[in-house]
Amino acid sequence: MGCLESKAAATYADPSKASAAPAAAKDEDDDDDLGWVAGDATPVTPARALASHGASAGAGIDGRNVAGGAAETPLDVRVQIELEGGWRDCAPEETKQICQHLSRGASVFQINARGQNYTIDFSGSDGSGKQTNVSTGKSRKLRVLDVGDEEPATAEDDGLGTAPGDVSEEVALQKSYGPQSKRGGASMHPFRVLEGNEHAKKCFANFEANEARLCGEWAVFYHSYSFAALIYEVHAAVGSVLFRFRSQYATLPRILVHEFNETPDAPSLVKRFNSEFATNKRDHHPDFRRVGLSVMCSLASTGPEACVAMVFIAGYSCKDLSFRGVLENLLESCYVPKAKVKKLADEIIAMSEKHGLDVSQFGGKACQSGKAGHLMQLFIKRHLVDKLVYAAKPYGPVDEERMPISNWMNSNNSFQVGQARVVAHPKYFMQANSVRMFVASADPTFHRNRQAFQNELIQKLALILGEPSLRERAATGIYGGTLPSWWTSEDQRKLA
Repeated sequence: MGCLESKAAATYADPSKASAAPAAAKDEDDDDDLGWVAGDATPVTPARALASHGASAGAGIDGRNVAGGAAETPLDVRVQIELEGGWRDCAPEETKQICQHLSRGASVFQINARGQNYTIDFSGSDGSGKQTNVSTGKSRKLRVLDVGDEEPATAEDDGLGTAPGDVSEEVALQKSYGPQSKRGGASMHPFRVLEGNEHAKKCFANFEANEARLCGEWAVFYHSYSFAALIYEVHAAVGSVLFRFRSQYATLPRILVHEFNETPDAPSLVKRFNSEFATNKRDHHPDFRRVGLSVMCSLASTGPEACVAMVFIAGYSCKDLSFRGVLENLLESCYVPKAKVKKLADEIIAMSEKHGLDVSQFGGKACQSGKAGHLMQLFIKRHLVDKLVYAAKPYGPVDEERMPISNWMNSNNSFQVGQARVVAHPKYFMQANSVRMFVASADPTFHRNRQAFQNELIQKLALILGEPSLRERAATGIYGGTLPSWWTSEDQRKLA
């Protein structure tokens, strides 16, 4: 299928030559000013509520008005409380109060609801919250979810919860079809290769659960990779420091926004493929790799060319480039001072070895298990599928029989056979209301250590990019000259 991994481009642009691209006209999907947050697992942090409130107030997250005075599109969120019958949505007024406090940066505060005073505490590192009745001392758990994350409860309750509205007919139809990988009577026989590997079976079970939960509003794709993992991890860490990307949940395949100026979406990638790449390296062309990911459309895929379950253990990679060179060029593109690049690359590789990530292609050690594979589960909102995805044959030609791909993805057919290509634009990949990602590593050690590895990597990069002026220079270069209105030169992790 060409390079399923579709690595980050072998050559990153020289930061000194990056031009400040003029701001493009906003269209209905241009949500740069939302504030970028990762496509992650629920529950989300209170930053979602903060962003939602800031947007609904017609201001950027940092309090500034957006261009032209128009209100930003809010990130849709629900605040939920855990009662004896399960999770229930809080009433709109209580949700509003909580979001207002969170938008001001408060993590512990009091609200009044139904004649009672409650202390709300969102100071936990995992983003979960707690409600405590001031008079009785009784506590209940709270969480913040994106709208559509889970089927809302319908029962009334005597706490802060309230019954939500109905889902749309289209969402109900998609839910009736069920998880994408099981549609059309798909056989689960590819999972037999996981027998005897309890870690892999657990990872796939988690992916299946995600599909069941999100199949109403989201189409799902699977991207296999191996040696590019460190590049993806560095992207995610830089995104955390500079752009509020919540890297503890997923890696980030691409981060250089300016590299998408010429190819911002699937239609433009198809056009370039037909005119430039079809007779010149196809999806292995460096310009294709800069923006595109090769994906399968089912967890139980059998082809063509790749079986997701089989590829998961060993991973999928091309070796026609210097990974060490890619890493150093990436760090330079992120405006790490040139004198510090080689030493920082050495430290990142050593850090990777400590946590069990295979960096054998970077001059480091292989992982002890020999299982270098990683799998990204990639959910894309259904209304964005045609914008970001096209149906593909091996090596990238368009598969016209499955176009437009949204019609195919919205059907009740089997998706076991069929590839696609995804435009991994950071503008969408860092917004949880557009794209959500989950990752699993075949090596159990790194899978277990990934969050600790990300934390160390972020701390390392935060020290290098410690000066506000350097952070602004780096963010401007990555973004292509025009930063989102919410962006400030302080460490963006404080606002994520």
